[in-house]
Amino acid sequence: MKAQVWSLDFAASVVIFLTAIIVAMFALNFTMAQNAQQTEFNIMENAAMSVSDSLVRLPGMPDGWNRTTVTTIGLASQENILNGTKLEEFVAMDNDTVKNLLGTGNYRLYFEVRYVNGTLATLPGGGQASRGAYPSGAALIIPVQRYVLYMERPARMMLILWT
Repeated sequence: MKAQVWSLDFAASVVIFLTAIIVAMFALNFTMAQNAQQTEFNIMENAAMSVSDSLVRLPGMPDGWNRTTVTTIGLASQENILNGTKLEEFVAMDNDTVKNLLGTGNYRLYFEVRYVNGTLATLPGGGQASRGAYPSGAALIIPVQRYVLYMERPARMMLILWT
């Protein structure tokens, strides 16, 4: 009879121990997933801020760049004043070139310039001042807005990085 009680106590303690280990593993896995997502968010946020900052503050390189000669994309003629010609060239560039020059890696990009009244800005040669696909069904979205002057009117530049 004593051996049976000892076996039953042992079996119960093993079940309790394994249950505690399993619960701890799920908690650890959840915490690690949350940390990974937060790290990805921070990396994307830093990239979005850096890209938007360079677009509105820098003129790009070379000085009078176009889509075939550009080495660094910058849309400003002066800080926070967008150049219509550079914006037109930027919108016309292919996605791979834009991603490489801006350093956005595998993130998808959406860009637009809207006037304060909400209408999408137009380019000097016609067309709309936007590029990329607006995020739908994205796992992670990082929007950055900057207020600028475009065509001597106040406008809002929005850049969205998403996965």
